[in-house]
Amino acid sequence: MQKKKDRNNQKGFLLISSLFVLSIMMVIVSFYLNGIIQEIKVSEIINTTPATYYLAEAGIQEAFWKLQNDSSWKNNFETDQNWSGSFTRNNTLINNSSYIVTVQNIDYANAIITATSTISVRGIDAQRVVQASAFKAISNQIVEGNALVSNGDIEGIGSVIDIIGGGLSANGDIDLMLFSDWTTTKTAKAVNDVDITSSSSLTATEGVFDSNNPPIPLAILMPEIDFDSTATSSYKSLADQVYTANEFKKLLKDYPVTILDGITYVTGNIFIKKGDILTINGILVSDGSIKIGNGYSQNQEPASLTVVKTEREPSGLISKKNISIGGFSTNIDVDGLIYAGGDFIITDGILQNVNVSIEGAIIAQDIKILMSWDATVLTLNEQYIADTLGTPLFSQVLFINHWEEEY
Repeated sequence: MQKKKDRNNQKGFLLISSLFVLSIMMVIVSFYLNGIIQEIKVSEIINTTPATYYLAEAGIQEAFWKLQNDSSWKNNFETDQNWSGSFTRNNTLINNSSYIVTVQNIDYANAIITATSTISVRGIDAQRVVQASAFKAISNQIVEGNALVSNGDIEGIGSVIDIIGGGLSANGDIDLMLFSDWTTTKTAKAVNDVDITSSSSLTATEGVFDSNNPPIPLAILMPEIDFDSTATSSYKSLADQVYTANEFKKLLKDYPVTILDGITYVTGNIFIKKGDILTINGILVSDGSIKIGNGYSQNQEPASLTVVKTEREPSGLISKKNISIGGFSTNIDVDGLIYAGGDFIITDGILQNVNVSIEGAIIAQDIKILMSWDATVLTLNEQYIADTLGTPLFSQVLFINHWEEEY
């Protein structure tokens, strides 16, 4: 009897042990199975990430279109300083997806566009937020008496500028720091504040004016330029030669010493690197950004751009987006208007000289002269400005900044 009882106990122990081991194995298998499922979900969400980005981009582009073509949006954008608008789209391009777009004016014809896209994957929402700044020049008045005009801020860090015959004006702030030395034979005006650190100086023969030093300056609206509308007066319509970005890049590569006459229009970004010697007898226009002396090149010669004025014809350098000069050795000599729908930036190459001489004016969203120890000489010529601005019948809404908020 005792042996039989022992055998039964052993069987019971083995059964319990087997059940315990089986339970542990089931827990382990469930753990790994759940991990695999989560990995699959994560993988699908990661694979969806590009789609959420492009979906948000679609929202940005739709808002951009509405600001230019929807009469209600266009009117509110241009006439109501605090206007905002929004719209939502569901399942337009991808199943189980949506995007929400808001547009908030921060000034007349100046807004932040925010597009939030969502794609549902296995019960989890993949999301992307993209933002862009939209701006439209709405003034048809010629800028008078100023050689340096910013729709936002003017910033100088370790820089030297001599302005002759004209003043400088910012619709935001003027900030000079780190041994900057700026002089003008006219006035220096900021709608908000002029802030000069103790190591820097701003000498304005006819006075410095801001919100604390009346008369408080009035904002100067950026004048209109028609880049590429279908009107016969647009720069693209008037162009003597039109290049794509790649065609213009190849032109400079094949002919490092290049001379172009009249109106040259480039559909895309322009890069003028060390060793490139470009002469424009007229005006160079880009519907992207213009970068001169920014990109690295093994060529030891500086990037060189010369713009020559032809009487009563437009001349200068104009861009829908940013214009940046320097970083590497650069020589710039421009007779005409420099106009950037985005930022205008000069950055010295520290150990490589950046020489800039301009007769005409500079007009941009924000102006930054950074670590530029060789004096930039800017001489006002209002006739050059007038010849280049002309009398546009239309101006485009411009993207001046574009960034990803979160993802």
